[in-house]
Amino acid sequence: MLPLLLLFPLTLALANPLLPWQITHLGTHSPSGRAGNSPYSSLFLSITDPNTLSLGRTRSGPALFPPSTVNCTLKWLAYGGEQPYGRATPCTAIGHGRWTVEMVRANHSGYGGSGTTDFVVGLRLEESIILNEGAVSLVFGGAQGFWLSTEDGNLFGSCGGSGVCNWGLKNGTVLVTQELVEARCLGNTGCVKIPDFEVLPGGLSGEGD
Repeated sequence: MLPLLLLFPLTLALANPLLPWQITHLGTHSPSGRAGNSPYSSLFLSITDPNTLSLGRTRSGPALFPPSTVNCTLKWLAYGGEQPYGRATPCTAIGHGRWTVEMVRANHSGYGGSGTTDFVVGLRLEESIILNEGAVSLVFGGAQGFWLSTEDGNLFGSCGGSGVCNWGLKNGTVLVTQELVEARCLGNTGCVKIPDFEVLPGGLSGEGD
């Protein structure tokens, strides 16, 4: 029988600010609707977390959450009326956690929002590690809007004569401010001997309850 999983709140305090996440590539695509072509719309992005979180040492060595870079893709059947909003979708895998992406409806343009030209991307990063006693799980979240506008938008691109449209980042890398949204101890004893936390080169510190 598996042991009962107990969750203990973990009190953390930000000692220094985390470096923001970096969306280094983002592109959206809407289809032409021509016979024989794919009817799917899509969003693709690459995101990097540049922070290294140090949780001290365990009996097996240092406990670290290293930087990570993942690719995230959303695909929806817009041709059939499907909407891309509100679905948390896994990004590519990392060894020490998992990233998810979700699209939120926006209306920067005033025309009701669009999954390819006017939207908000919500991102979550969960990182977990086993310590000497129990395990710790941290969840970070952040969001960033993207929209097409000749004045203040951060997307640019074009549509072809067939009706196919492709859009990407207008000014290169976009920074996403993230925050710690959840911290838990996992196990049947809690993190009773958890070491101090620190983020390199930013900072995050805390102690178990």
